[in-house]
Amino acid sequence: MFKLRSSLKAKILFLIGSVIIILMLLISSVLLIKWRSIIIQKQSQNSISIAKTFTVTVIDAMILEEKRALQNENILETYIDNFVNRLGNIKYVAIFDDKGSSIIQLIKTKDSNSKSNHIINFRKTTTEEVKIFEHENMNWVLEVNEPLVFSGRNWGYTVIGFDAQPIRDEIENIFILLLIATILVTSIVLIILFFSINHMTSSLEKLVIEFDKVDFVSDVDISLPTKTDEIGFLYHHFSLLLNRVEASKKQLENAQKQIYQAEKLASIGRLASGVAHQVNNPLNGIKSCLYAIQQNPNDATKNKLYLELINEGINNIETVVKKLLGFARQQSSSENLININESIQKVIQLFDFRLKEKRINVMLELSNKIGFVKIDYHLFQEVIMNLLLNSYDAIEKDGTITITTLQEDDSLISLVINDSGIGISEHDIKKIFDPFFTTKEVGTGTGLGLSVCLGIIESHEGKISVQSKETEGTTFKITLPRAIAHEITNN
Repeated sequence: MFKLRSSLKAKILFLIGSVIIILMLLISSVLLIKWRSIIIQKQSQNSISIAKTFTVTVIDAMILEEKRALQNENILETYIDNFVNRLGNIKYVAIFDDKGSSIIQLIKTKDSNSKSNHIINFRKTTTEEVKIFEHENMNWVLEVNEPLVFSGRNWGYTVIGFDAQPIRDEIENIFILLLIATILVTSIVLIILFFSINHMTSSLEKLVIEFDKVDFVSDVDISLPTKTDEIGFLYHHFSLLLNRVEASKKQLENAQKQIYQAEKLASIGRLASGVAHQVNNPLNGIKSCLYAIQQNPNDATKNKLYLELINEGINNIETVVKKLLGFARQQSSSENLININESIQKVIQLFDFRLKEKRINVMLELSNKIGFVKIDYHLFQEVIMNLLLNSYDAIEKDGTITITTLQEDDSLISLVINDSGIGISEHDIKKIFDPFFTTKEVGTGTGLGLSVCLGIIESHEGKISVQSKETEGTTFKITLPRAIAHEITNN
């Protein structure tokens, strides 16, 4: 749940937020550049118009001074002073003759206008020129260089420096305005996006909650709201998936039961010759007794003895058949508390004849203090039978199988089956629990025995492990949880 909130939502917000911020910055930059160009162009045109108007009067003044009509009145200087004082945004004014020599230069200061001959830079030009630059003493200046041309004669040049700080201030204000707008728009979009994503992820969180309910063991009630959007489409297909999983689960359970039963029947088939011997011996005795009765039907004393022997043989046969039927019959699964020592002894009794054929000695080291284990009785018998069969096949003759039970601690019980057989190679031991893997000859094993054992033990919260070396025998160890006190009391 936390991972969904911290990763999906954060990634979407970061991605879309980054795209929005980049787009807003690009748009703001384009607007700022365009607006700046318009402002500078507008101010430049105004400055050129003022400069042209100024040059007309300057030319008139220069013409009058040339004719010496008003020589002593300094018309040019007076006009420049009036021009600078009237406009208010003039930084400096300079007049040059047609050869580039300075006629007059006036720089506006806070208190007065000062005149100098070598302060303003000048460059000859045939048309007006406008440039904006940062002056080392006057901050930002918009400078207009205008030629003084009248009646085809070049009278000189005028250079006017306008105060460009208002332009800069206006551009800065526009920049701040665009920045605030970018922040506001981005914030509003991100807030809307956050709530939209939160709504979407909350729907996904509901789906995750329903996912967590599915444990493939118990039946659960999945309830999801009906939606018509993509989330609803996902809900619908999740429901379809659950239906398919439930059908597959039932098929798997049936297949697992069939595999258990097939392995059980395969084990019984391998026991058939020994069981047949245990049945044939009593049958031969019964036939002998019946023959003796037929030969001398009037001997009541002997006939009574023969009938008792016949009854004993029938009881023996019945006992063997009951054991086989109890082991072979497919039982419904039920987890009862069992004493695993008793189950081990019953399986060994069923397997006794086959063990004697190979002169295999079974040594039981069963602890009386292990308590009870909560496990299905018949499934546990299958585990013991499969492990005994493996040990039986691994021993050629005159071997030993040791079965030990002990209590690991207050919560665990262990069962250890050790044999003196041929062992398992290092290469094969990694695969012995794989379904259908077998090292036996064709027809002598299904390759499902150990796989079935693993499934049974793990389904009852236990563990099974193996240790083996070639020619040194094999040891299987099963660990199962010990029944706790209240379970024993309830049973």
